Amino acid sequence: KNKKRKALQEKSLVSKFLYHSLVQTEGEEISIKDDHFKCSTVQGPLLPEPSPSEEVPDPSSFSHQYNRNVVWTFEDIDMLIGTDLPIFGGGTHPCISLRLSEMNKPINVLTGIDYWLDNLMSNVPEVVMCYHLNGIVQKYEFVKTEDLPRLDNSKFSPKLIRDVAQSILSFLKSNATKAGHTYWLFKGKDEEVIKLYDLTSLCSDQTIDNDQNPFIVPVAMLLYRVARNMKNSSDRRQPGTIRMLLKNCIRLLTQEKYPEIVTSSHYMLSDLYIPANTNPDNPELDHSYYDETESIYDDDLDDDKKDCSTKVLILNSEHNQEKFDNYYKPPPPIQGSLEERCIQGILHTAAGLDGIQYFHAEDQKEKAAEDNVPFAKPNEPIPMPYSKINELTTTALDVQSNKKNKKKDRNKKKADRDMPLLLKNNQDSLPHWQESLRSNISWKDHLKTLLYEKAVLIYAILAEHYFVTKAYGSSLRAIGVLVRCLQILSELKYPSNCLKQNCVLGRAGDCCIMIIQNWENIDKYNEQLQNQGEEDLKILEQIEADEGLYSIQLVQCPLKCVLIYEIRTVEQMLIKSIECYEEALHFCEVEGIQRRLGNALNEIGSFYLNKAKNSKEETVVMEFCKKAETYLKQGLEIFEKAKDDANTALLYTNMGHLHRLLAHISIPTGRGELTSNEKHYYNKAFEFYKKALQVLGERKHAPNIWDAVKWELSTALFTMGCTLHENPPSDINITETEKEIIETLQKALQYCDFDKQNPKYPLYQYRAAMIHYRIGSLYHSHIWNTTNTDANRRNIIQLANINYEKSAKLYLVSCDAENYLTAQMQRVSLTEFLAETTTALHLKLKHYKKCLGIILELNEIVQMILDNKID
Repeated sequence: KNKKRKALQEKSLVSKFLYHSLVQTEGEEISIKDDHFKCSTVQGPLLPEPSPSEEVPDPSSFSHQYNRNVVWTFEDIDMLIGTDLPIFGGGTHPCISLRLSEMNKPINVLTGIDYWLDNLMSNVPEVVMCYHLNGIVQKYEFVKTEDLPRLDNSKFSPKLIRDVAQSILSFLKSNATKAGHTYWLFKGKDEEVIKLYDLTSLCSDQTIDNDQNPFIVPVAMLLYRVARNMKNSSDRRQPGTIRMLLKNCIRLLTQEKYPEIVTSSHYMLSDLYIPANTNPDNPELDHSYYDETESIYDDDLDDDKKDCSTKVLILNSEHNQEKFDNYYKPPPPIQGSLEERCIQGILHTAAGLDGIQYFHAEDQKEKAAEDNVPFAKPNEPIPMPYSKINELTTTALDVQSNKKNKKKDRNKKKADRDMPLLLKNNQDSLPHWQESLRSNISWKDHLKTLLYEKAVLIYAILAEHYFVTKAYGSSLRAIGVLVRCLQILSELKYPSNCLKQNCVLGRAGDCCIMIIQNWENIDKYNEQLQNQGEEDLKILEQIEADEGLYSIQLVQCPLKCVLIYEIRTVEQMLIKSIECYEEALHFCEVEGIQRRLGNALNEIGSFYLNKAKNSKEETVVMEFCKKAETYLKQGLEIFEKAKDDANTALLYTNMGHLHRLLAHISIPTGRGELTSNEKHYYNKAFEFYKKALQVLGERKHAPNIWDAVKWELSTALFTMGCTLHENPPSDINITETEKEIIETLQKALQYCDFDKQNPKYPLYQYRAAMIHYRIGSLYHSHIWNTTNTDANRRNIIQLANINYEKSAKLYLVSCDAENYLTAQMQRVSLTEFLAETTTALHLKLKHYKKCLGIILELNEIVQMILDNKID
């Protein structure tokens, strides 16, 4: 009792001394700022925080909160230390500690060591000793921290203390190496032996299974809190360490009893692999903050030397210098390819979602509490806690005594509750959290939202990664899972706009188009689409459970068009791509998606055109052409609205090709004269081709499309002209017929491109030769079949001769011997006709000489035939 009373007196004296040592002006508040140890944090999602009752085995013995937390570095170890050391400063002494000591009682060695260590740990350079007699100050004395070991009656060797500390720390680093284990460092009174107990190993398996080990939950909560603080710190250089802490926290806690902590740990682990701020389009994961101290070794070591659960260290001068082997290896860093990190992130996300089911216990308790509200009974009086006045006056002492007894009983019950729980009941309530959530969202919905957001982000990254690496089947599979996660997010009370739907739909449409363009790899893409890994199966299990919980019907999902289970035909993928693009535009009209939709419409139109070309039945061809025309018109509207000239011209070209095909199937059985349907379709084709050229304006804007349009238009005109020439219409006279044929063939010739750089230049040359020959033959026949004046006849003969001559030259360049000889013979025939119809002898001689000249021109082609240069 005397010792206790003396201790209280000393404590009161120190308190008064410190109070009077503060200089405080009126209205001034004293605040202590220690920026050196301030930890800058980054904004992150709100996560559960353990309650104090779960952080220590005996909550009542750990209720004290230190005034200051400091980081003390000793050797190569950083230690977080709590201290109540008062630190003062001002004027010439900016940082000092203050100590009160009795004048007639010298400072002993242990007290001197305490003062020295306190100043070292708090980085205080000097101490002010205040000596007093019965509370009356006698004198002050400034003592530097390094002089404390040399004070009278308290001399000690700092080197010896440092050696002992080094020995203990080396001993701990060598033996306390198993992650997730709890160790107890024990030293008996007046003993020079320190014992280290591995409490985790000493506890039997049965004790651990029954949750009787009082150290498991506090250690797990400490690991969780440290990992969360490290992760939220702006200085995140050791992700491997954070991962180790969280994994060991999960290993120690049961998911059924602590779902909030375990689920939050899984979320943080997934965020370590794929941070929340990762851009799916450009997922550059930062590897620069990996600490070089993080090696590739495992955190748990299985060395036989450390199998013993109790280690002993002897503290004496002989053993103080002993160095122990450091078996601890830092945890491995978070490495691996993007896909590997995504897979790990998905696995932890699925594990976190699996823990959500255990949140029901909390909800059920709250609901039961609401249901068990007591109601008054109508036929019974409500009992009131009152008593008569005379009874109250006569029994005041008894009541006061009862209150004291009740107070004692309450204190006793409270003490019983605060005792260490070695045997924890399975019916204990879940831990409560200190932090409140915004918008009154429950922890269950909050964590589920975070986890599904993480799943959406990871699958978006995977979808982009697979698309870039041309694994289009895998990309579609990832998008399918992503969309189902988005659907669940939309059903939650607190949805998050973590990803734009139009981006997902647009990428799905792109995958469909790319699969079509690489159709030779269809088997590989189907295998990728069906190949679900372990991570996919686990997340799908959670997704299916939540779809059942929220009664989600995938057939009613607005993004159902991306859910592709098998790739069967090109037509199927084209239709899917169009559905995806159209649905994306419903969410948001983006020019890029509009262009991709136009491209998809052009692709499916071209697909049906090719199907029509390969079909022989007229009804089938008409059906395909009708489908193609519908899609091509839609594509035209989109590109015209977007003012995309190149693609507009391309669509006009395909429309022209479509009407050429319709003209072709309108040919009657047994080729006769040109029908009205053929003329109609040909004229529509010419109209579309000319629109295409008009949109482009010049070849330099889109050379490939320009060349294709001119070739198509020239071909269509040439085909129509040949048909008219070979089967002239019977409803007009021959003069009008020849005029129409010549005009059509000359238009075909007009659209021939004689640029030598054009890849179709040889084809254009040959076509021009045929056109000139046909025009020459038309003029030639006109001479025989009609009577004309001399001037008109000479003009027609000259036109025929010019066209025959051009045709012959072009046939010669094309090395077509047969047609060249035919054209030359037509020239000879035409010249002979002129010789025979003239009466002047010198003109006859002139025409015959020209005939011989034409025949002599054949020498070149004959020599080429003899030399086998041409057939």
